[in-house]
Amino acid sequence: MNKKPISEYSNEELLQAKKTTAVIAITLTSMLVLLLAMGIYISITKKFSALLAIPFSLSTIAIILFKKLKEITAELKNRETNEFKNKTEI
Repeated sequence: MNKKPISEYSNEELLQAKKTTAVIAITLTSMLVLLLAMGIYISITKKFSALLAIPFSLSTIAIILFKKLKEITAELKNRETNEFKNKTEI
């Protein structure tokens, strides 16, 4: 699998990736919170359920998505700063 580094993406690609990653990360996080609440409810009303472990194991995906989102935002901010510096030097 040959992935390009974030620095090689165009601004449009980065903005699209940021938007997509944010939607996926927020949706996944909300679903994990809902699944955790359901697991706690089932564990309280009945016996312990294996559903309680699923949100914890899948939360690593959400962490990775938020980390990627942070990297994309930092790259966009870095490019914006560099553009501003280049314009002020002229």
